[in-house]
Amino acid sequence: MNDDPFGLARDAADHLRSHTGLDCIDMALVLGSGWSQGASQLGDVVASLPLEEIPGFLPPVVDGHGGDALIVRTETGRTALVYTGRPHYYEGRGTAVVVHGVRTAAAWGAKTMVLTNGCGGLHPEWTPGTVVVIRDHINLTADSPLIGATFIDLSTTYTPELIEKV
Repeated sequence: MNDDPFGLARDAADHLRSHTGLDCIDMALVLGSGWSQGASQLGDVVASLPLEEIPGFLPPVVDGHGGDALIVRTETGRTALVYTGRPHYYEGRGTAVVVHGVRTAAAWGAKTMVLTNGCGGLHPEWTPGTVVVIRDHINLTADSPLIGATFIDLSTTYTPELIEKV
């Protein structure tokens, strides 16, 4: 197995390419707790692979998560990689495991990433399935998936154009 997280992401993207026949994808989505059943409403599923068969991925362990990577053709003709489950930082496997799906999607050509989660009871008026948009965050873990001396501009991490669509 590749010890370089970016090399491992390229290996995973190559695996997905070889199993789907697609050179690249347009976007990726990570479906959090309770969202995996909605994947079929995103478009036509053209391929499905168990996550644990893709290099660097482990099966999700949290209830409410699926265990597949779906390739979906949307109504607009775009191709999306949809993860029906994901690892969490609190599982103790480190940030590289948590961000592997994002790195893999980028290595496969995705320019847009949508992350979802089950936000729980943060507001008494938010019932399960309520869509909310996260516009910023504070990392209280003192850990980061960013490695090396490369500067990463995070000023547009939360894309205003996508936020406005919700």
